[in-house]
Amino acid sequence: MQAALALAGAFAAGWTAQGWRADAAAARVQAVQSEKDVAQAQQSQAATENKAGALLQHAHDQQDNIHDYTHKLAQLEAGRAADTARIASLQHAVSAAATRSAQLAGNAAACRDLADQHQRLAALAGEGGAVVAGLASLVRQRDAELGLLAGQISVDRGLIGQLP
Repeated sequence: MQAALALAGAFAAGWTAQGWRADAAAARVQAVQSEKDVAQAQQSQAATENKAGALLQHAHDQQDNIHDYTHKLAQLEAGRAADTARIASLQHAVSAAATRSAQLAGNAAACRDLADQHQRLAALAGEGGAVVAGLASLVRQRDAELGLLAGQISVDRGLIGQLP
């Protein structure tokens, strides 16, 4: 009976020691897994920080582009306003010249004045042509800027498509 009790005690002690070994092995596996999880979390954090930095840079670049575009639009608007004033002045000058031409058509002095007015009108017409050419240039410039903005929008859409 004592032998059986001793055998049972030895068995229980071995069983307990084996359990401790198993617990230690499980703890080592958990420690290794925890280290892997920490490394993965650090990599994920670094990737998130990199992506956030890229997004901040993109936002800054986009803000600069919008500022430049707004400034350019203001310049174009100022140019258009000046051209509108010049066109109105040219229209007034043409109207006044037409009125004077009708009044002076009856005599020789009127003919000389008419010739002078004609020269001025020709000069004004040349100026008007230059204004129209300038406006056409502004329209081409605006179209080019719109093309650049369309490219920016395409880049932005591409970036948005890459975001999770």
